This record gives sequence, C-alpha cells and structure tokens, in this order.
Amino acid sequence: MKILGLVAVLTMCVLTGAAEESAPASIVEIPQTQNNSRYWTKTNTALVVSDALAKSVDMMFTMRNAGKPNFQEHDPLARPFVTHGRAIAGVAQGFLFAGEVFASYELHKHGHRKLAKVLLLLGIGGNTAGIATSVR
Repeated sequence: MKILGLVAVLTMCVLTGAAEESAPASIVEIPQTQNNSRYWTKTNTALVVSDALAKSVDMMFTMRNAGKPNFQEHDPLARPFVTHGRAIAGVAQGFLFAGEVFASYELHKHGHRKLAKVLLLLGIGGNTAGIATSVR
C-alpha cells in the first residue's frame, strides 16, 4: 500500500514536471522607454563649455597664485594636485572635467535630465567660487 502511494506521488510529480516543461516559458520583457532626447543640445553644450571654461580659469588663477611666496591651497581635495606642479594639476583637472561630463551624460541617458544639468551647474559654481577666492 505504501509503495502504491509512493508510485502515485512520483507519477503525479513526473506528469506535473512534464506539463511544466512542455509549456512555453513565460519571459517578462521590460519595456524600454523611448530615449529620443539627445544629450548634446544647445543647453547641455553651453553647460559643458561653461564648465570647461570655469575649470580652466580657476586653474589659471590657482597656478598663478602658486608661484607666489607663502601660497596655500585651501581646498583639501585640490591641495595634493596643485602643490605638485602644473602638469599634475592639469591632468587632475582634466580627469575631473571628463568625470563630470561622463556622469552628466549617464544621468541624462537614464532619464535624469534635470539632475544631469544640475551636476554641470555644481561644477561651474564650484569653480566660479574658486576663481573668486583666487582673485582675492
């Protein structure tokens, strides 16, 4: 009797498994949003150019001040790069700029268009503050 029950349970499992295997697998496709919005619009291009300009002018004033006696870089993130010469400072500034543009592009690509612009605006604002402190 126990064997007959065991055979019945195994048969039902096999039949259930066979029925599941023969049924087509249901694949849930996640619909992709239409991303027709280009990144290089006039606004984004102007923001990227402004960010590059702000970084260049900030670097120019910082390097000019670095040649003066008793120069101190007050930005702790920039200090290691600025105090080791123009080449290292320029490369670091270039990597920072490329990182900001890449992050902005990725945010835009994933639908965060306003945040992509805000990131560039923060870069412009930070460098503009650096220009203001370097000129003083």
